[in-house]
Amino acid sequence: MVATVLGTSVVSAVSAAPAVKPAASSAQVQNSTLTINGNSVVVRSIVKNGETLVSLRDVIKAIGAQAEVHSGTTVIKLNDHSVTLQNNSKQIVVDDVKVNLNQPVTIIGGTSYIALRPLVSGVGGTIVKRNGLLEISTVSLLEEAENPRFAGADKLIVSKSNNDGRTDYLVNTTSGKYDLLLTTDGGSDLVISPSGDQAAYTNAEGAVYVIDLKTKASKLITSDNSIKPELVWSADGSAIYFLQGDKGSVIAKLNLADGVITKVVEDKVDYKENLNVSADGKKFIYTVTTLGTVTSDTTNVDEDNVSIDFSSNQQQIFSYNTGNTKPEAVKLTTSTDDKVFVWSADGQKAYYVSVPSEDGKASLLSVDSSQKSTPVYAEYDVEQAILSGGILYILAAQDDSNSVILSIDPVTGKQTKLYTVSSDVSSISVAGSQISVVENGRVLVQAGGSWRAVTK
Repeated sequence: MVATVLGTSVVSAVSAAPAVKPAASSAQVQNSTLTINGNSVVVRSIVKNGETLVSLRDVIKAIGAQAEVHSGTTVIKLNDHSVTLQNNSKQIVVDDVKVNLNQPVTIIGGTSYIALRPLVSGVGGTIVKRNGLLEISTVSLLEEAENPRFAGADKLIVSKSNNDGRTDYLVNTTSGKYDLLLTTDGGSDLVISPSGDQAAYTNAEGAVYVIDLKTKASKLITSDNSIKPELVWSADGSAIYFLQGDKGSVIAKLNLADGVITKVVEDKVDYKENLNVSADGKKFIYTVTTLGTVTSDTTNVDEDNVSIDFSSNQQQIFSYNTGNTKPEAVKLTTSTDDKVFVWSADGQKAYYVSVPSEDGKASLLSVDSSQKSTPVYAEYDVEQAILSGGILYILAAQDDSNSVILSIDPVTGKQTKLYTVSSDVSSISVAGSQISVVENGRVLVQAGGSWRAVTK
């Protein structure tokens, strides 16, 4: 990593104010503004032979590193890394590995100046450029996190699971700092509110809680212990819809103000999943799965000769409009393909990824009450689709080495290729202009054209 960044100058990324002190050489000491671990920091800097060097003392203080000086040698320690350097030397030692510098460590007015990138990389930090300014993070990152979801600006909820349950963390996407949010055993995933400042979840008994993401305090909304396999926030954040019962037969609504539960759809149709709710709360899109059938004598199902025919297993998309005079479930699809990543903005048209039963590319389709599926995207093999802010976002495998992330406007059909990423990217998360990916177990966020790791 260090070798990769050494040749990159940071001149264009440093915001320089007028010179504050003349230097002993042609270099002038300037005040430069950097973002370090989420904070705006002013450090002294010089430009030497086209490369920006920063005050070693200022950067050490800003990143909170330890420094020891013995016989002209400075040893900097942070995050189990060490950087050893000497004044006027064009070489530093990073964790016992020698690294060459383009410019020697330079002394001006009793202060040592060094290139920023090798110093930050040496202590395990990262640097990205956004809006013309450098953003530096030297925070020790959370390990082995998964399932990233944006929670407002510059915040992600991620989770870690083990045999004892699941732990959720709130991660600052600028600095990488993280805070413990919730520990649960048997509870549901946190579902973030439209405003991004709250999240809902159920405990193992089915009770519903809402956690304030600022105070990290949870509030019990209802102790109703019916199974709630899916939670969906209303558009205005005043209620939560959910599937009720172990078979997901009922669609119910939980009022957050008083905890009252109302059954909205009770059509006796089991195995609902992928619940989507329209903004007005009257229209619903969901899938229904039909199970295999017993093909042998059903009078004694305990006998060994009982067999089940799974060929009839199908998942179909349905819509339901409670505003109709005689509301009823409307079957939108009849095909036998697997249907994943089902989304709807209005409760009438659904978007889904169609996975063929045999070898072939998965594609993004749309369907409405006409029961006619229409291709939306089929160029590359679709791995994931997200509907966010009325825009579709797709992760698709381009070839064995690369995948692409693109956006599609459902109204105009305009497709925009956003990024080419490694085929190791397994999922994406989107909220407004914010986008994250999971690559080889790490969560990275897009920042000014670069990908910044926020977990490791």
